[in-house]
Amino acid sequence: MGGPRAFRIDPGKRRTFQRRLLAWYRVHGRDLPWRNTTDPYEILVSEVMLQQTQVERVIPKYHEFLEKYPTVEHLAEADVDDVRKTWYPLGYNVRPVRLHGIARESITRYGGAIPRDEEALLSMKGIGRYTAGAVRSFAFGLDAPILDTNVARVLHRVFVAKGDPKRSAVRTRLWALSEALIPRGKGYDFNQALMDFGATVCTAKRPACAACTMRTICHTYPGPRSHVPRRARPRSDR
Repeated sequence: MGGPRAFRIDPGKRRTFQRRLLAWYRVHGRDLPWRNTTDPYEILVSEVMLQQTQVERVIPKYHEFLEKYPTVEHLAEADVDDVRKTWYPLGYNVRPVRLHGIARESITRYGGAIPRDEEALLSMKGIGRYTAGAVRSFAFGLDAPILDTNVARVLHRVFVAKGDPKRSAVRTRLWALSEALIPRGKGYDFNQALMDFGATVCTAKRPACAACTMRTICHTYPGPRSHVPRRARPRSDR
């Protein structure tokens, strides 16, 4: 994609966004179990579980799964049907099968290690660009971009505001933004902050725009529907 400086952003807005987001995260960041580890396998398990599943549902299953399959080797040696049963009731049952396949592939190709190299991760069936970025960022501390639903929503509202974020051209722009915005050496905190901000402040429905720390630089403030005319203020009697 041409590196993190290939996408042009106003330097002042970039610095403001970075500073405000990290300051917000220091106060409001969520305490989640997978944030207490840098083990690539444990990070991978959490990321696969979190695909299209709410955090509250994932937490107990994450603990149960790792208790039963604490290492890549344990998961690779397990019967895939048993893995499916352990996964229940998270849904999207192709995910445990893919995770089991990744574990086996890591044994045969990498001696049981989850690779840090982007190309190597993407070559493994079941790992896409977001998951590769999350593993590289959260397990290895690299300044790797991520783009899940929450991150895409935040970046689109603050910096783009036009087009459908699900469309390929807009998606490409959002990936470039995600990469360009990462403060050097702070990919872990910045990416976690982006996800938390999208999950708790810049939500899909009823975002907390009035109290949002980004409101003075956000393209869609005072809200995603800011193009709708507001009602006229009542006349003052004074």
